[in-house]
Amino acid sequence: MSATTSGAGTTPTRSSEEGSAQKSQGVSLETFLASFSVAAIVFGVELVIFILARKRLARIYEPRTYLVPEKRRTPISGDGLLDWIMPIFKTSTSDFIQKSGLDAYFFLRYLLMLLKIFSILAAAILPILIPLNTVGGQNDHDPDPAKHVLGMDRYAWANVAPGKYQRYWGHLVLAIFTVFVCCYMFYRELRVYIRLRQAYLTSPQHRLRASATTVLITSIPRKWLSINKLLGLYDVFPGGVRNIWINRDYDELAEKVAERDRLARKLEAAETDLIRMAKKRHMKKMKKEAKSNLERQNFPANKDMSNEGGMSSGNPHQIPQQGFQESESDPKKKKILSPVFDPIAGGVTGGMDKIGSGIKGVSRKVKSIVPGNHQAHGFMSESEGDDTSREGGHNVRTKRGSTLGSNPDAEANGSRAQSKPWTGKVRLSEDDERPLASPSSMPPRPSTASEAPPPEENGTTEYPPAYDPAYEDFDGYGEPVWKNYLNEKDRPTHRLPLFGFSWMPELPLVGKKVDTIHYCRKEVARLNVEIEQDQSEPEKFPLMNSAFIQFNNQVAAHMACQSLNHHIPQQMGPRYLEVNPNDVIWENMRIKWWERYIRITLVTCAVAGLIIGWATPVAFVGAISQVSYLSETVPFLKFINDFPNWLLGLISGILPPLGLAILMALLPIILRTLARLQGMHTGMTIELAVQGMYFGFLFVQVFLVVSISSGMGPVLDALSKNPTAAASILAENLPKASNFFFSYLLLQAFAQSGGALMQIGSLIVYYIMAPIFDSTARQKWQRQVALPEMKWGTFFPIYTNLACIGLVYSVISPLILIFNIFTFGLFWIVYRYNLLFVTNFKFDTGGLLFPRAINQLFTGLYIMEVCLIGLFFLVQDENGDVACFPQAIIMVMMAALTFLYQRTLNKSFGPLLTYLPITLEDDAAERDRVFAMEHDEHRRLALVEGEHEGEDVNQLLERRENLERAADNHAEKIEVGEIEANRQAKKVGRQPIQRTANKDRWSASDPHMAHSRSKKSMDFKRLNQKLNPFNQLPVFKSKDLEAQEAEKVANLRRANRAEFVLFDDIPDEIEDLSSEERDRLVARAFQHEALRAKRPVIWIPRDDLGISEDEIFRTRNFSKHIWVSNEYAGLDDKVRVVYRRSPPDFDARDLVEL
Repeated sequence: MSATTSGAGTTPTRSSEEGSAQKSQGVSLETFLASFSVAAIVFGVELVIFILARKRLARIYEPRTYLVPEKRRTPISGDGLLDWIMPIFKTSTSDFIQKSGLDAYFFLRYLLMLLKIFSILAAAILPILIPLNTVGGQNDHDPDPAKHVLGMDRYAWANVAPGKYQRYWGHLVLAIFTVFVCCYMFYRELRVYIRLRQAYLTSPQHRLRASATTVLITSIPRKWLSINKLLGLYDVFPGGVRNIWINRDYDELAEKVAERDRLARKLEAAETDLIRMAKKRHMKKMKKEAKSNLERQNFPANKDMSNEGGMSSGNPHQIPQQGFQESESDPKKKKILSPVFDPIAGGVTGGMDKIGSGIKGVSRKVKSIVPGNHQAHGFMSESEGDDTSREGGHNVRTKRGSTLGSNPDAEANGSRAQSKPWTGKVRLSEDDERPLASPSSMPPRPSTASEAPPPEENGTTEYPPAYDPAYEDFDGYGEPVWKNYLNEKDRPTHRLPLFGFSWMPELPLVGKKVDTIHYCRKEVARLNVEIEQDQSEPEKFPLMNSAFIQFNNQVAAHMACQSLNHHIPQQMGPRYLEVNPNDVIWENMRIKWWERYIRITLVTCAVAGLIIGWATPVAFVGAISQVSYLSETVPFLKFINDFPNWLLGLISGILPPLGLAILMALLPIILRTLARLQGMHTGMTIELAVQGMYFGFLFVQVFLVVSISSGMGPVLDALSKNPTAAASILAENLPKASNFFFSYLLLQAFAQSGGALMQIGSLIVYYIMAPIFDSTARQKWQRQVALPEMKWGTFFPIYTNLACIGLVYSVISPLILIFNIFTFGLFWIVYRYNLLFVTNFKFDTGGLLFPRAINQLFTGLYIMEVCLIGLFFLVQDENGDVACFPQAIIMVMMAALTFLYQRTLNKSFGPLLTYLPITLEDDAAERDRVFAMEHDEHRRLALVEGEHEGEDVNQLLERRENLERAADNHAEKIEVGEIEANRQAKKVGRQPIQRTANKDRWSASDPHMAHSRSKKSMDFKRLNQKLNPFNQLPVFKSKDLEAQEAEKVANLRRANRAEFVLFDDIPDEIEDLSSEERDRLVARAFQHEALRAKRPVIWIPRDDLGISEDEIFRTRNFSKHIWVSNEYAGLDDKVRVVYRRSPPDFDARDLVEL
């Protein structure tokens, strides 16, 4: 009898995807190398393009060197072709975490862990199993060529000759070795994760954030929905409660805010189009009036007005812009900025005559453009001294976002009266939103509004008039300036949605046609009035059953999360820590506990159906490639036969891969939508849920479906009748699909790595789509500063699935280990570069996806064990009996032990993966005190003592942990010795040793005690260096200030970019703010986003015809409730919109992570 497995049966019908991996069985080495060469060549081309274009297209390949706030910038790499490699290996762990966050760091650590696992396995398995599988194999035993093992299968399980079943003991031992290596690495990495996460969460910078001490509590009973009740309940925890925010249902207000923002962008685009159309018409007219070619050649170019401060009207709040308020007398600022701007700056071209409504200004023309064609994307640099505007012979410093000092004419017309400095104070009319620790100008008044149901509305709320309904553009102010160049029919128009429903799309030729500018002005003014009045009356909105509670101590928040909060099941839970205020899903805050369970059940069924039934849409898309077969099978598709051959070829060749790509692109969107419908309260929890869903989909559809020859339908039917048949099904199918996954791993490595380096999507969006679709200054600014972001929920599972495939085949077909090493090594290099130089991160889960990904890797171990059990049972001796029964039983025991190990691991580490222990609080409080002293006095980075460039900070934390363990062991030995000495002393009648009398000796002999004493004797600088590995203050090592400035200037010269001013000198970190500023930000941190929404500015370009100023003037007269501005935006010589600064409503405080 044969000692190899038998072939699997077939079924009459199956999709093109099911069992497709079986076709790769016995593939020759030559065929494999041919496919490998093609993939390698494509990757090589992408790599060469990246190397050559890296410095020329810095916006695509190095945006994080200048398009993020200063403290998160990556140092600029060298200009050499290979200078991008060294930062990958030299960047230290703490620096990487500071710039990219824990999620990015642990993703790279995850790849590195997989690389280590497969390297260890390859070193142990390949030298043993390759000879066992090849020497004296199937081909040498059986002369029948039909039974020979071909191609790369000769190195796999299938080539073991009949009668040599003793060799399978080697497979068993190495399978057990694989399980032990993986279990040890999982344990070790989880220890590393816990150490780093605890060090990061207890760092002084993180503890300053509101999210570090705030708990989101859901499903709160109505009885407890008041400040007094919650305060009385939670003040039992250390330090007490600082702030309480009880959430209200602001969905109606949020809809108004969304509609207001949409119409504001529409008005902005319409005004911009009107100005550009008029300018183009004017330039065309002037060219026609030229009398000679000489005059045509000397036709004056368009005057760039974006250098000037411009004018603004309707600004209800003054937004400070710290990055652009540097003093003229500050030599340091000028010394740093001038070398970059001098080559770019143009000269003053002279003044302008009075235009439009009589507004004066100064025009400047940029003679040279920023390298990289930045002007085409809207950004133009400023000359040194462009921050001032000339008025009456005096230089007036302008504040962006404010009309103070920027345009006297505008101020005289009332815009100054609208400017009010933001003080950070929130109107607190109800007891449901009150910062308990912040000072108040008046004593708190008793209120029971939050305890009682909201008052019923007898009618609609009355709002004051938002605009003058009788106002027309020409009333009392003459004809608008745009009429000198355009006709009425040239103005932008659009059609309203049917039946007045805002959610319906605007269709051409359907609905009422309106003037876009007039309509949007009225609607924006109306919505501004309604929103601002609603924001001042939060008590009219109903309460929701959730609240944010901020504690004074971090440990109190973690204790509150782990405590039993209510005596009734499912009440006041779940509870969440480390919630970013901007990451809250507000519409899910009202969900009741029973509603959440119903949603979870429905979504789970939907995901299961999606995973199982995904073959249906894939099969439909694949059927399009068989056009002739479809036309014969489906009667109403016979007309397809009349198409020309080129069109049939186009349909069958392009539509199937395009349709499949669209399906795969829609899948993450579908999964995130389902997770949102499931009732998740934060984006972080959505990503965690999507991680589980997406991994399940990939493992079933990408691995199991393509590996099983009979398709999923018969397999599910067989398993429903006999669940124990799973082992035999996997054993019969998986070994035949190994060659397919060799090619699959290499294709994924080359395709994904090459695409990640070359950034094809970003190139298309930035250089093709942006010039076509971005017309306003805001659109161009958003395109410039919007960097690629990582969606971790659909990113981790891809590599977890690849790792599981490698684990499954590590013993069955050990050659796959080589491909796993190459794949994860290449991924680590590519993504470490991208995470440092390209990708931006708004939200961070604190690394929570890492332990979940490790748990998902156990799936690969289980499938490997089940498959080996089936294979061992299928091996037969000469009598037809099971030859490897002992090996199969041992493998069954290993599977059970693996399951018990995973449960024990999760039970032991489970709480530590999320929460902080109370043993860390005292040290963290001491670090807070030392950090405050260091921050106020020196403002510099203090690293862990002994950390070197590129060193993993985990090694230092591990040494500290080992020191504590050694101290414990030392103390235990001394105590045992003392007890034994006392026992001996009693025997001989001597006086027992008194421990208190030898206190100094004990302390001196204890290395931990000695270390503590020496630590206490340090000054605060060295103490902070010892305790704070994540200090994010600027580095000033041994160089003096001049050397630091010279280095910065050199970096800016090398960068040759001017956009760095968009985020330069902005206090984006919470430790940069004073305690008063922090309190103001924290006081409004967890208010509903609709309650914090600010009035948007209509940002239009300035022009030399005066249309922009005239539109601002008429908008102000139409309504004082519309903020419109043309500050630092203009038109270039090709009538394209350019900008020189961030929008006037850009608030640097929004960058501060709370």
